[in-house]
Amino acid sequence: MPDAGEKVAQATRQRAAVYAHLFLVLRKRLGEAQAIDLMSEAIYNFGKEKSRRNYSAKAQSGDLAQAAREFASPDPVKQHQFAPRIVSLTPEEAVIAMSKCPLVDEWKAMGLPARDVETLCTVAHSVDFGTWEGTLRYELHFEGTRGAGCEECVLRVKKAPAEG
Repeated sequence: MPDAGEKVAQATRQRAAVYAHLFLVLRKRLGEAQAIDLMSEAIYNFGKEKSRRNYSAKAQSGDLAQAAREFASPDPVKQHQFAPRIVSLTPEEAVIAMSKCPLVDEWKAMGLPARDVETLCTVAHSVDFGTWEGTLRYELHFEGTRGAGCEECVLRVKKAPAEG
């Protein structure tokens, strides 16, 4: 029987398959741009909701170090799925790398073309933008992704400029 980490990874791979099938249907009916827009908006909103529920008040209050530690949690299940780690951390910026991705693994296993894997990866990142920019109010930039063929996904998170 698979351990808890593998069971969660299996569920994540199932989510990846749903994303892929949904994208393929929406793209066929509405066109690629609209499929990407609709899925990205929904997944972004999910990221906002998820971070409101799952991040501590300290992380939500602007403590970047705390938010980065929670994102790159040593939790064995999260490590089994994504293997996130903090590469560098200052009060103003965090660089986080993830060396695994069950989503990308599933899309490749499904035999999707590399272009679709990269597109779905971009769409799936909307959850991270919802988390970091939507609720935690930071700026997020991806400097490489496994879906684009890189060995790791690299996220650069910065404190957002003060609104004025």
